[in-house]
Amino acid sequence: MPRLPLRPLGAVATAIALLTYVGCSSSSSKDDKGTSLAPPGTKPADAPKADPAAAKSSKLFAQWPKPEGVLVVSGEMDGYLEPCGCTGGQLGGLIRRYDFVERLQAQKWPYALIDLGSLVKDPAAARGGFEQAKIKFSIALKALSVFKYSGIALSADDLKVGVGEAMAQFLNAFSEPDNPTKILAANVTPGPGFETIIQPSTIVEAGTVKLGVTAVIDPENIAKLSDPDKDELLPTVKRADDVLPSVLAELEGKSDYQILMVQGTPDEAKRLASAYPGFDIVVSKSAIDDPEQDPQMLNNGKTMLVNVGRRGKYVGAIGFFNDGAKTRYYRVSLGENYNGPATAVKKVIEDEYRGMLKEIGTVENFPRHDYVNGAPGATFAGAESCKTCHPNTFMKWASTKHALAFESLLHDPKPNTIYDAECITCHTTGFEYTSGWRSEAATPLLKGNQCENCHGPASRHVAEPDDQSFRKFLAVTAEQVDKNRTCYRCHDEDNSPNFNFQIYYGKIIHKGLDTYTDPKVHQGAAPKADKP
Repeated sequence: MPRLPLRPLGAVATAIALLTYVGCSSSSSKDDKGTSLAPPGTKPADAPKADPAAAKSSKLFAQWPKPEGVLVVSGEMDGYLEPCGCTGGQLGGLIRRYDFVERLQAQKWPYALIDLGSLVKDPAAARGGFEQAKIKFSIALKALSVFKYSGIALSADDLKVGVGEAMAQFLNAFSEPDNPTKILAANVTPGPGFETIIQPSTIVEAGTVKLGVTAVIDPENIAKLSDPDKDELLPTVKRADDVLPSVLAELEGKSDYQILMVQGTPDEAKRLASAYPGFDIVVSKSAIDDPEQDPQMLNNGKTMLVNVGRRGKYVGAIGFFNDGAKTRYYRVSLGENYNGPATAVKKVIEDEYRGMLKEIGTVENFPRHDYVNGAPGATFAGAESCKTCHPNTFMKWASTKHALAFESLLHDPKPNTIYDAECITCHTTGFEYTSGWRSEAATPLLKGNQCENCHGPASRHVAEPDDQSFRKFLAVTAEQVDKNRTCYRCHDEDNSPNFNFQIYYGKIIHKGLDTYTDPKVHQGAAPKADKP
């Protein structure tokens, strides 16, 4: 996508086209634990406990009295718009998050929403490529605008899509008069034209409770960004300690509770929480995907230090009460029980997002490169080219789920997954390489996860099967596959959390299945040709 012009600044808001990465979030199944957090000496008698029956119903926080208001905290989605469904038990996703919010609405509980940011993580290393990561970012913002978030912390992770790109996307998503969302960064002064979007703080109402919300970002994270637009669009970035005293004092005069979101290390968040005890709630980044169920209590129980983990698998709910406990916290696991229609967000994620991927041709136009460690000049030939000389090995492969990997996408209940580069990379052969998968029409012989994903492109061997110099590039042992973690490129924590190489390799092992006594197998042949 061409970089957006920055002058005049008004053009940024109108020129931007909706253009971040779907992933899978998995976790071992854990029941949520609601904990009543009260001042020292107060007995948490009515703390909601894990209740399997309640988990199956639509009633939220069944053991809580109705609160005066609820603050829903999310963050560090890292591009995981929804679970991909490759395995059961995956958590997270914006559709499930919206179902949770709709249940709050149905219970007539007043609420407000804030997000720590980091909607995407590292677009340059994204499985689906940089362009798809940018699309994800815009889709994530559009989805959050449907939620009507009050505040999102400015994150250096999100600015990696390009500072100008991110700023324009903020304007595009949140500039409507009826949208309450603000990008929060108390220690950042934005360039002219962005003052209405990026603000130091905001006052949020959750029922009768007034919440003063602010955020800070570690200046080092901004300094590390190599971006030509950074100095113009984010000209001033101060230390958090230079701004927090005055911001906190202002919020204390306008709100019942004060909340700080810290886009820095977890240690920095803890330091700021201790240094500024006026903040009742401090939202921290997480060092791990799955957070502790309970927040830390600092400053003799006054300050709640919250993190909601990574990859959008959880949200935190903080209830405000007019009783001895004052606040209660519940870590919500966004599991399969949140399966309501969530129509407004589902439309954005399933229809708009993948529709854009299809229209833009994210898979077909993926930036490909040559295969490095193969025979010089070799291209991907497809398993059909191997079948003549290796019929038993071919049949072994054809009996596995690897052979049906592409068909599984065609039957995915989510639409248009064959246009999603994050899915295609593991469900086809040679994707990301010059001669590898491009589309069902252009490269039909590379459907599924075939031989060459492990052995490398084989066209030279197919043409000259007895040439040992070509054979050596294809030879690979189980030890090499395990050492190089070849299988884990797809069978990773997200897609196969229970994957064990020793167990699963036994299901595909194919050594010694064929003999090569027939003279025809030594003659060589032209590789089966895909359509041009």
